[in-house]
Amino acid sequence: MKIDLNPLFNGLKKEITFEDTISFQEKDVKKTSIKKLDKVKINGSITKISDESLNLKMNINSSMTLEDSITLEEMEYPVNVMINKIIDINAEDEEYYKIFQNTLDILPIVWENIVLEVPLRIVKEEKETILEGNGWSLNKVESNSPLSDLKELLDMEERR
Repeated sequence: MKIDLNPLFNGLKKEITFEDTISFQEKDVKKTSIKKLDKVKINGSITKISDESLNLKMNINSSMTLEDSITLEEMEYPVNVMINKIIDINAEDEEYYKIFQNTLDILPIVWENIVLEVPLRIVKEEKETILEGNGWSLNKVESNSPLSDLKELLDMEERR
């Protein structure tokens, strides 16, 4: 989604507001652990702070489908992200936020923030997870802390 920044640069507007529902390509979603990404609703504003910087405020709302880490069942995970980012107009190192011909493409910013919201592990809490079945069971391995040996040594030194 490209936003025309000419009204800001020309002084015609102090703020550009936007609201849209966007979809991402299936090939982008397949590169992540996201199984399905519902329509992403975004709304926000861009204001000019100085001749070299802009302030982007944006809210992202959606729902993604992820796999339960234990049962591998699909489950919905809500996404609600608030972004408040200062964008340097002349920055050459930030390829995603580069302003080209007085337009800013916010799609990479939205995608980056959605991917950051994906949890490393997710478990359904709604129903009881089956931890054993016909000929199998999930064993919990209790391990000592790596520092337990150090604690024993310190206790021995204190006794001396």
